[in-house]
Amino acid sequence: MIRPLQPYDVIRAVFVFHDAIIMGAADAYNLEQRRAWAGPVPDIDGWQNRFDGVSGFVAEHGNQMLGFMTIDDAGYIDLAFVHSDHIGTGVGSQLYAAVEEWAVARQIPRLTSDASIKAEPFFTRQGWVKNAKQDVTKNGVTLSNSRMSKDLAPLMRPDQPARSL
Repeated sequence: MIRPLQPYDVIRAVFVFHDAIIMGAADAYNLEQRRAWAGPVPDIDGWQNRFDGVSGFVAEHGNQMLGFMTIDDAGYIDLAFVHSDHIGTGVGSQLYAAVEEWAVARQIPRLTSDASIKAEPFFTRQGWVKNAKQDVTKNGVTLSNSRMSKDLAPLMRPDQPARSL
């Protein structure tokens, strides 16, 4: 089931985030990089306000969160994570479809994200383009990612003008 993200989802989301990086991104980043990015353990206190000012969606089955994705009013996707047990099962695609539909309904003309090496192929399959390779430093460790974007203007109805950013 895909549903809107709620503030109370933050505790389960931090565990999905941590697992997706430590376990799910093992083929893209070394352990030092993954620990610098996610932390050695899930940081519940550090996530208390992580969903402020963003919208998003959660994928869940029963009481288990399978993944989540956030988007802000400018079309920036900051968090896009799927639990390692569910990578490649379509959870990410379902979350992305909900986010893109949300953006189109709000006439957001362009989506952007700083996609990890692991997420880049996923976004490419969704029609995104790579704009630039970037190196970022997290807790003193350098990680690479890509600035990516997707033009949504072709998906918008012609009778509704795109919102300018």
